[in-house]
Amino acid sequence: MSFAWKFAFWGVSWASIIAVGVFSPKIVEHWLLPYILLPIGIAFIIYGLLLNAIAGRTLKKYGHMEIKRGIKKPDKLVRIGIYSCMRHPAQFGSIFFGIGISFLTLKLIAILYAGWISLAALYFIMAIEERETLELFGEEYCEFIKSRKPFTFSISCLKRGIEAIREKPF
Repeated sequence: MSFAWKFAFWGVSWASIIAVGVFSPKIVEHWLLPYILLPIGIAFIIYGLLLNAIAGRTLKKYGHMEIKRGIKKPDKLVRIGIYSCMRHPAQFGSIFFGIGISFLTLKLIAILYAGWISLAALYFIMAIEERETLELFGEEYCEFIKSRKPFTFSISCLKRGIEAIREKPF
């Protein structure tokens, strides 16, 4: 699957969450709701963007045999930094981003919808991304799968990711 299709999947997912949030009625109204949901939504968005940025920079720095411009499919399996803890940090970040958006709408329907979109995204990741990566890296990726969870929520994993970005690649 091309990068454009993957980008479209995430873009449509996020846009649909926004649309549901904008066009759905408020089911629950309480003066305290914004004070609870907005900080959670902002935290989820920041965490999602951080995961995406760390994963992208790590792939750009360590995922290629030679320096390449733009966004290119990696030709080396990355096992360090954030990839030392999980297999799909960027996609995990994209899920958090979508859920964060739903919290910012302050609408229960949008939050529930984001949950369903997240389930679809998990299927997309595990069925499509895993298969493509397995085809690309073969047995090396099979061993990688055995030693890493697909996702993990860990601050120490973020720290490892940031440290790997700061290091010199070779």
